Amino acid sequence: MNYIVAYDIEDDRRRNQISRFLKSRGVRLQKSVYWVEVERYQFKGFLSHLRRIAQPEAGIIVFRLCKGCQGAVLSLSEQEDTRVVF
Repeated sequence: MNYIVAYDIEDDRRRNQISRFLKSRGVRLQKSVYWVEVERYQFKGFLSHLRRIAQPEAGIIVFRLCKGCQGAVLSLSEQEDTRVVF
């Protein structure tokens, strides 16, 4: 499954941890927005790991991309790893 993960975290250490974790799982779209691919059976563990890193007041939101949304992905860049969602 494909997900868009966006976050707003003030603490530099935690923000860097989240960024490294998400970068290991996907592609950075913007400074605090990632496109990640997580198998359905791994999703709970993925969320648990995010929760362990982030503080409860951290702003993290995860959007699941349905198959229809995935089909509407347009890349406006020549780079392979750059994806833009409309």
